Amino acid sequence: MFSAEMPYTINVKRFQTEDIVPLHYAETLEMLLCDGLCGEIVIDTNRYSLRDQQLFVIPPYTVHANNIRPGGGIMYVFKVCFREMDRYVNISNCLRTRGCGLNQLQYLCPEYSEVKQILQELIRRDGDLMGCLPLILSLFLRLSRHVSQHQEQGDGHTRLKSASLQELIHWTNQNYARKITIQEVADMTGYSKYHFCSRFKSLTGITYMNYLNSVRVSKACLLLRKGETVQSVGRSCGFENSSYFIQIFKRIQHITPYQYAARQRRQEEQSGDKGQS
Repeated sequence: MFSAEMPYTINVKRFQTEDIVPLHYAETLEMLLCDGLCGEIVIDTNRYSLRDQQLFVIPPYTVHANNIRPGGGIMYVFKVCFREMDRYVNISNCLRTRGCGLNQLQYLCPEYSEVKQILQELIRRDGDLMGCLPLILSLFLRLSRHVSQHQEQGDGHTRLKSASLQELIHWTNQNYARKITIQEVADMTGYSKYHFCSRFKSLTGITYMNYLNSVRVSKACLLLRKGETVQSVGRSCGFENSSYFIQIFKRIQHITPYQYAARQRRQEEQSGDKGQS
């Protein structure tokens, strides 16, 4: 996805259907420029209700999730891979000269209007990497004006907490397709069953089983979009029977997997008709 020729991406998203992204993390830094959206974004242990115009900054390897409801709003998604960007400019070092690090950038940043202008100019100059690099640097210099004092302290406990949660998220994404019990996960993390459940909910705001089901349903949506049957998708995503799969899917997506698949087919047909016209 990222390369020396393209160390960053910008996508513009609209939400005709509900968009649910379970807890995850990435090596990239991500900015979400939200305008007129309804829903919630979770970053680390912070939960933000979406309203009006907001800019969110998600540092690398920071656990986050989102639940965006259908509506007329828009989201600019900017991602930058520093492994590739360092070939041209080391943004981390530039921020250090201003007394802050990537992990200290404020999650909810008040620079919405200024950042939107920069992103729109980056879109306009798409393909001109050398012309875009000064814009990207100016973008981060603006973000560096807003440092979270809490994040700045960054004690070892916070880092350890994030690392253990990352490991569990990675493990869940590797094992979601089979039967998973709370006792198994508790044993793996070294906690009693009670303390694991309490700790996970205190870190994320949801229970582990609700998180696991959100991962399974997210994977199920991908398979349904590929045209697989509801029965085969349920089995592939770790649900023991179709009725339970339908129940959980509807609870999270607010429609049944059959309705979801039918809607995807209609959208593909409409797209095909537009392409032929």
